[in-house]
Amino acid sequence: MSRQRQRPRPQRPNLAPADQEHLQRLNKKFELVRDNTASVATGRTTGFYLYGVGGAGKSYTIINELERRKVPYKLFNSRMTGRGLYNTLEKFPDETHVLEDMEQLFRDSGARGVLRSALWGQRMARDKGPLERLVTWTTFRMEHSFVFTGGIIMTANRPFPDLPELDAIKTRITYMQLVVSDNEMIALMRSVSHKGFRDGLDEMDPAECSDVCEFIIAQCLGLRRLLDMRLLINSFKDYLQWRDCESGCDWRDMVSARVKDRPTVIGDVRSVEERTAERERELEVARQIVGRTDDRRERFRIWREQIGKSEQTLYRRLAELREG
Repeated sequence: MSRQRQRPRPQRPNLAPADQEHLQRLNKKFELVRDNTASVATGRTTGFYLYGVGGAGKSYTIINELERRKVPYKLFNSRMTGRGLYNTLEKFPDETHVLEDMEQLFRDSGARGVLRSALWGQRMARDKGPLERLVTWTTFRMEHSFVFTGGIIMTANRPFPDLPELDAIKTRITYMQLVVSDNEMIALMRSVSHKGFRDGLDEMDPAECSDVCEFIIAQCLGLRRLLDMRLLINSFKDYLQWRDCESGCDWRDMVSARVKDRPTVIGDVRSVEERTAERERELEVARQIVGRTDDRRERFRIWREQIGKSEQTLYRRLAELREG
């Protein structure tokens, strides 16, 4: 009984010593974010406000730490009113609430009052457990109240608005800016690329990811554009769309348009029909190779003579044949 040959795993490139140093420095910053998140999650502190440029990993680090600790949390973003905040805290008074990109919330006087009450209270000398905070909402008809023992974590791209009314909130919580240098972000992007990428059934090996990553780095540094992880992940998806012959443009044109916010022509100018025909030929050659030999070296020799592409491309086409 013949055993099916396994597709060889591409070896991960090693990070350069300089990148390792920058990544280590960035990880220390992320560790501080995780520690402050844990402090709120365990009830040691009541709140944490983290701000910094988008795509630096703020929300990812916070959510990952909460899930690692198996802490119940509620995630909210976009927009919330003061009454909406009160209702949410009242419904889940013992959980950690994560509020993403809600700078507008601080302009709501009702929300500012709820935050002041929810983020601070008095503890009796011998009391243990989470700090209990009484939160009220008074109207001309009646007064609503509840006791809040959870925590509030807020992320944003900007610091608090410059309002005197927010000083009382700022003194109640941990307030921190996450600053990521270009070199640290480059090291993080390279580190992620060296692990490969998967999107559903589509997969990119480390070499493909590194090609996309280095192209992004060169483009952004040339234009003095800020690097971010969202740009990297979206560019991986652009590459997969191009590789699957589902785009009329080359992946480099698509990525460059993301970086420059305008269309450009850099890469392969062949039509979708031409690239689809090339892919079909590769599949046909791969099919013939399967029927001729089981030897890995002989397969690659035939593939290189007829197609001239890498062994990773050969095994990708063989995987497509198996899926078909």
